[in-house]
Amino acid sequence: MGTDTHSPQKSSQVWIKMIIGSFFGFAFFMIPFKWDGELTILISLLQEKISAPVEDQLPLVIVALMVVSALGSLLGTLTGGAGMNKYFRSIFVTSWASVLFRAAAAVLSIMAYWKIGHEAIWNEYTGEIIIIYLMPSLLVIFFLATTLLPLLLDFGGVEFIGVYLQPLFKRLFRLPGRASVLTATSWIGSGTNGIIAADIDYKKGMYSAREVSILCLGFGTISMPAVFIYSTSIGGLDVGTFLYFFFTLFVVGVISTMVIARVPPLSLKSDDFYQGQKNPLLNEQQDDSQTKLQQARDIAYKKAEQAPGLGKILKDGVLTTFELYMSVFPLIVVIGILALVATEFTPIFTFIAIPVEPLLSAIGMPEASEAAPAFLVGFADLLLPFLAAESIDSQLTKFVICITGTVTVICMSETGAILLKSAIPLRFIDLVLVFLLKTAVAVPIALIMGRLYGLT
Repeated sequence: MGTDTHSPQKSSQVWIKMIIGSFFGFAFFMIPFKWDGELTILISLLQEKISAPVEDQLPLVIVALMVVSALGSLLGTLTGGAGMNKYFRSIFVTSWASVLFRAAAAVLSIMAYWKIGHEAIWNEYTGEIIIIYLMPSLLVIFFLATTLLPLLLDFGGVEFIGVYLQPLFKRLFRLPGRASVLTATSWIGSGTNGIIAADIDYKKGMYSAREVSILCLGFGTISMPAVFIYSTSIGGLDVGTFLYFFFTLFVVGVISTMVIARVPPLSLKSDDFYQGQKNPLLNEQQDDSQTKLQQARDIAYKKAEQAPGLGKILKDGVLTTFELYMSVFPLIVVIGILALVATEFTPIFTFIAIPVEPLLSAIGMPEASEAAPAFLVGFADLLLPFLAAESIDSQLTKFVICITGTVTVICMSETGAILLKSAIPLRFIDLVLVFLLKTAVAVPIALIMGRLYGLT
């Protein structure tokens, strides 16, 4: 079996396809570069260039999509999909709970866009954030991610690297080595990209339920370029501390993921694969008769051999994107707006934070009472901890809030909603428990490391 790699039957076309496809996959999602003085990656630059000429029209497109989703699902569910083909029936014939959710998304998006009804819905800190800013950016990034991710996932590059990182990732995070690439995709690109990629791979039988849950909740975080902007420009963290901030973020991210991988609820997740189908390629990594290089080359070749052509990639990307627009976007709109309304117009997070204040005071956190809600509001939206840090005077407290807000980002206005609608077997209570667990791990470590750096 070890001599298979050198067989003359292996096609040079497949090797070329593997190299070129993987190169563009890594280039789009993982290789940072400077553009106009700012650090970015190619998919983010493409998103910006595509969005810029039509950015004023994109919120209206979101409203239109929500209306189509609501009317389509109402008609489809009422008629049982009469007159629809299989693809549209799979999208629009749904449960009545989903119909109500999609109708609510349509109503809320209309209210937010045209500022109809109570201000709580269309306020600049609630509906405007979701409909005018968040959803238009997701509109483009979802299309680019679902279309371009096959270059990263299906051409063998992930498998090649995964063979070498398998021992490290198994030992630290109880994950297969191929998860290392999606980890980097999340940290360098965005958590949304990482979650979409993990969901795609999970459906292909590349991860078990436990593995994909750890991967998404451990590493589905804010991209590093965005963290710099959020923590310094919004949160008010001193720019001079950012390199140490990044080092601390790495330490906290590794330790917190090691913890959540070993305790409930994620440790109790099943080792079963999606619909009971484990991808046969996974067994290739278990052949001890081969060297690492032979294993890596063999499994990468076999993955590239099965890779789709450009036409199928584009077709599947368009079909998958529309399905996500119709099913996932309404969930993000409803949960996002309602979560922000609860944050801005009710005392719920202040009330929940009451037990947190004495704990922060006990570990010596400066401005503990002012900071307490900041460690919880991130569950509603990823920007809220950084906005809360803006009013804090202590650089140490800002440092801890920004670290925690980055590492624990399971926000219901985006990543949380996407996870709940995906095939990944996570429940709302799982998200709550992991958020609290990562917060409990991140705060003391970030506080200690901030003090070691001399912050006050």
